[in-house]
Amino acid sequence: MSHRYTRAEKGKAMANNTTLRKPLVKVPESDISELIERNKFMLIGRATNPAIQKTRALVDFFLQHWNVVGRLTGRALGPSLFQFVESEKDLQTILSKAPFHFKKWMLILQRWEPIISDDFPNRIPFWVNIHGIPLHYWNDQTIDVIGPVLGHIDVKEAAKAQVRVLVNGLQPLIMKMDLQLPSGDVIEIEMEYENLQKHCFFCKSLCHEDDDCQSRVELRHQKEDRRNLGISQQNTLESIEEGKRRQDDRKRSRHYPSPH
Repeated sequence: MSHRYTRAEKGKAMANNTTLRKPLVKVPESDISELIERNKFMLIGRATNPAIQKTRALVDFFLQHWNVVGRLTGRALGPSLFQFVESEKDLQTILSKAPFHFKKWMLILQRWEPIISDDFPNRIPFWVNIHGIPLHYWNDQTIDVIGPVLGHIDVKEAAKAQVRVLVNGLQPLIMKMDLQLPSGDVIEIEMEYENLQKHCFFCKSLCHEDDDCQSRVELRHQKEDRRNLGISQQNTLESIEEGKRRQDDRKRSRHYPSPH
C-alpha cells in the first residue's frame, strides 16, 4: 500500500523545494559596446583580507593617498571588491606604483576587462629576486623557465636574477622551487617578493592569518621553527616591526612633545 502524504508533509516538501531552487533569468542580446567603452578607464580591486580591509575606508584612503581627488572617483562594490575610475594617464601612473597594500595586507588592482569570472581581478605585480641561481646561469634562458611558474612575466632583468611577474593573488605564493641545470644537477632556489606584506607563513596564502590556516592544522604535530623562515617572511616581519616602531614613536611624540 502506497504511503499517502498528509497536508503538513506536502507543505513541508514544497517549502524545501522552494528554498533549494534559484530562478534563472536570461539577459537578452543587446549592444554593450558603449558600456565597454565607458568603462575602459576603470580599475577593479579586491581586498585579500576583507575582514581587516574595509572597502569603503580603503577607497577613501587611496583617493587621498594618490592625490588625485577631483580627477578620480571610487566606490566600494561590496565587502571584497572596489573600483576607481580615472583618465588613461592617471590609470597608468597608479598601476606603475603597484603592488599596493592596506592595513598591512596586499591589494589586488587591475585594469577592468569585460571578463565574467569570480576570480577577476586576481593579479598582483611583484618584483621577485631569485636567490640561488649559479652566476653563470643568470641569463634570459634561465629566467624564461622560472618566471612562468610564478606568473605572467611583465619585465625581466636576467643580469640581476630578477623578474617582475603578475602573480595570481588568490593562490599561495611560490617561495621555493627546484631547478635542474643542463648538467643534471638539481639545486633549490628561493624567491624574494619585494614589498610583500602580511600573509600566511604556513601555506603562503595572501588571504588569511596563520591562525586561520587549514594547512596549519595538518602541521600541528610538527614543530614550526620561525627562525628558519624564508627571505620573504623575514622581510615581512621586519616591515611590520618597523611600522610598529614608527607608530609608537608618533604616539610618544604626541604625548611628550620635544621642548623648543
